[in-house]
Amino acid sequence: MLAKSVHQFHIKLSAGDAISNQVLGIRRLLHNLGYRSEVFCEQVPVGLHVQAKHFTQYKRYTSADSILLLHFSTAYSPVVMEWLAQLPDRKVLIYHNITPHTYFAGINDVYMAASKAGREQLPDLQSLTCAGWADSAYNAQELISVGWEQTGVLPIIFDARRYQKTRPDRAVLQRFPGTNLLFVGRVAPNKCFEDLILTFTYLKRRVCPAARLLLVGSSARMQVYLDYLHTLVKRLALEDVVFTGHVSDRVLMAYYRSASVYLSMSEHEGFGVPLLESMHFGVPVVAYKAAAVPETLGDSGMLITQKVYPYIAELLGILIADQELRQKIIAGQRERLKEFAPERIQERLRTLLHELA
Repeated sequence: MLAKSVHQFHIKLSAGDAISNQVLGIRRLLHNLGYRSEVFCEQVPVGLHVQAKHFTQYKRYTSADSILLLHFSTAYSPVVMEWLAQLPDRKVLIYHNITPHTYFAGINDVYMAASKAGREQLPDLQSLTCAGWADSAYNAQELISVGWEQTGVLPIIFDARRYQKTRPDRAVLQRFPGTNLLFVGRVAPNKCFEDLILTFTYLKRRVCPAARLLLVGSSARMQVYLDYLHTLVKRLALEDVVFTGHVSDRVLMAYYRSASVYLSMSEHEGFGVPLLESMHFGVPVVAYKAAAVPETLGDSGMLITQKVYPYIAELLGILIADQELRQKIIAGQRERLKEFAPERIQERLRTLLHELA
């Protein structure tokens, strides 16, 4: 039977967080499809109470005829697991992947334990759910490997209207003219910031002396790794390496507007939202072929299969200088971006929900 209500659970909604944006985006699509839909959290942040309710309020909504979508990217608390086990609703896991715990060894013991616990919880969640969805086939394959039989892929929604409501920060645009190599992502070992810095070393010294490296993202609770990166920059006597920390949407947009090329050397991405943002802002993407990155890029951008820094630096130099090649890659990326438009994802969501009937 087709459900009339499809609700969602996520541990916490956070402004600017990719999963939180996906939760709110899915709710809009569910409303478009005619479903009643609310969002429930274990932690309801101040300022977002209108968009999310505490999960203890779900007793007013629970029903055997309802579907509850469970967004999963870190371990649930015992209280949440007990709550889920008692619900009569049909439950579907939406898996956003969890960074393998080994990346955090010697960096952050809390993150290491949480990542390990999250993956160990997957079999328990499999027994509580009727299906497992993921935002990439790469993530869905992991669900299959731990026992899910009914799986599906619901990609990240890219709504360009979010970026049309905000103007880029003028101060950033004025501060960083010229040639800028960009990466956006939290400062974490799986993102391989050291590979970005080493590639930039060759770019700066041998290919494009005027280039800058802009590293945009929070380093919260990653001080050990950040200290290592700063030491590496100092030992290489590099100039023009900028660690921005967490930034607002206006500032983030300005960094994309300032970018000449987007470079990702990350070894673990469950999806890679900044790849889509780069497509939107017309920034050519060069990315290491790992995890879900090839799937997200599709036939667009440029993939590298080996981390040979001089070769990558030369490739970046060609992309910076060759306008015809740049425009060809940008055109391909814009075409790829259409696959993540809300109307496309809405039809995919409709199909997945009908498969549960």
